[in-house]
Amino acid sequence: MEVQELRLYNLLQYENDVVPVVGLNLAKDKNLSLVQIQQGNSKIPVHSQQLKPIRLTSEWLSKFGFKESYRSNSRIRYDLPNFGKYDFDLSKDKILEGFLYFGNYIRCHYIHQLQNLHFVLTGKELKVESN
Repeated sequence: MEVQELRLYNLLQYENDVVPVVGLNLAKDKNLSLVQIQQGNSKIPVHSQQLKPIRLTSEWLSKFGFKESYRSNSRIRYDLPNFGKYDFDLSKDKILEGFLYFGNYIRCHYIHQLQNLHFVLTGKELKVESN
């Protein structure tokens, strides 16, 4: 991953764990692109290339509080109150897939992209809801 794609609190995969970003080193030298992550009770620095994005799925949308509101043979829609809608296009073309914003679809392939979009539009973090 490139450190420029990340914000604080983005969720990523490190080894076999899902971890939040808690610090960034934005040095221009790519050899110094360190990201501080929270793993358990420890904050550890890792190279950004050791982190992997997490694919956005319906399970992750549910964890963020989205609720399924529509299902057909070609599309599944999820709504997040006071934010918007996210559609999964089940066809091979994937034309109608992404976050629906004023009639346009903004594709988010990974959860950190959705977290970043949510923050840009609302000024608030998109967090995993506790049960």
